[in-house]
Amino acid sequence: MRGENALPEQNLPPEFAEEVIDLRQYLKVLSKWRKVIALGTLLAVFTSAILSFFVLPPVYEAQTLLLVVQATEKQQVFQIPQDGLEGVVGSISRLPVLTMNTYLGQLKSEVLLQRVIDKLKLDPDLYTPRTLSDMIKATVVKDSNLIDVKVQNSDPVLAARIANTLSREYLQLISEKNQEQMTRSVSFLKQQREATEKELQKAVETLKKFQAQPRGVAVLEQEFKKKSEDLADYESQLKMAGVELEQLSAGVARLEQELASTPKMVSVEKLDPDTGKIITVQDVNPVYVSLSQRLSEKKAALAEKQAQVRGLKGVVDSLRSELDKLQAELTGKKVQQDKLQGEVDRLKQTVETLAQKTTETQIARSIDLGDTSVIVVSEASVPSHPVKPKKKLNIAVAFVLGLLASTALAFVLEHLDYTIKTPEDVTRHLELPVVGVIPQVTAQTAKRPSYGG
Repeated sequence: MRGENALPEQNLPPEFAEEVIDLRQYLKVLSKWRKVIALGTLLAVFTSAILSFFVLPPVYEAQTLLLVVQATEKQQVFQIPQDGLEGVVGSISRLPVLTMNTYLGQLKSEVLLQRVIDKLKLDPDLYTPRTLSDMIKATVVKDSNLIDVKVQNSDPVLAARIANTLSREYLQLISEKNQEQMTRSVSFLKQQREATEKELQKAVETLKKFQAQPRGVAVLEQEFKKKSEDLADYESQLKMAGVELEQLSAGVARLEQELASTPKMVSVEKLDPDTGKIITVQDVNPVYVSLSQRLSEKKAALAEKQAQVRGLKGVVDSLRSELDKLQAELTGKKVQQDKLQGEVDRLKQTVETLAQKTTETQIARSIDLGDTSVIVVSEASVPSHPVKPKKKLNIAVAFVLGLLASTALAFVLEHLDYTIKTPEDVTRHLELPVVGVIPQVTAQTAKRPSYGG
């Protein structure tokens, strides 16, 4: 029978046979050390049960939920505003808009935790900001503006009180920090306003002194206006005189032509008183005389008009030169006055903007930012059941770990055990065939009847 049973094993592939042999060895090891494995597993389960039920204190968890109304997704980086002075001043007096992570970080700040300890009058030897921080777990609910705050403590009433006090003190802390920031902003804006008002007063005095100069912009403008009117009048006179000069020149030329074509002497028949006869004599032509007189008068008038035109041209040129100089002087002083006036206007606008922002910041300081930016959705109630220790889970984990550790210990003990107790040990360790077995003789086996004789 032994031979028949051995034949199938010899026909198996070597790898499969080796696996079968190894698996059998493992099962033999587990069977050999089964008491150790069972004892280790029971010991782990028993220890876990003792710790869970009698040693570890129960831990209760109180939960409160906060809703953040004002929050931004990313931290805002300060940049110089593009809308001028009002934007710069507005950024100083603007209420802070924090991210969800900033709100979360403030919840576990050392200042806030110390305020909770002082408010509840907790034992400073047992409760410090660090130990209290270990009891608090604050997380942001995914895809929302909700902050979930959980407080764990062995006292359920104290856990609820810590959670509720933490929420109230957090809202108050936000309001206080807001008021502090707004107070600093108001103080800064007032200082800037006072300094700007002093600059404005100096600028106004400088502008008044400039305008009070003997040849100020107003005087120069009036003088420029008067000279411009005079220049326009003289230019008009010059044009009229030029027209008259042309007319006189044309009249002189015409009279000269007529005079040239008119004979100076003409033949005139007269009665001779001596003889009583009519005689022909040469006499001055009256037409020639008349033309000569008119020509002389025209030439005199032409000379006067030419002198008048020359005089008017001199006056016009002089006025133009004076106007050019006056305009240059007026332009320079006007630019300077506009610069001073622009500085006064800028300072006035700055004072008005600072006054307006100061008022707005004072109003913002009175706002309770804690109650407007964060809302307590649900207050913490006293928990009725502990969340730790989880007895069933601890026992199950202890069972698995104990079983694994005991099994590993069994294989370690088997590996360290070099004693030969069975024929199989001889074959495995010494690689020698077993020739015979000497039975162990005990009192029971000695009393058994022998079948040999």
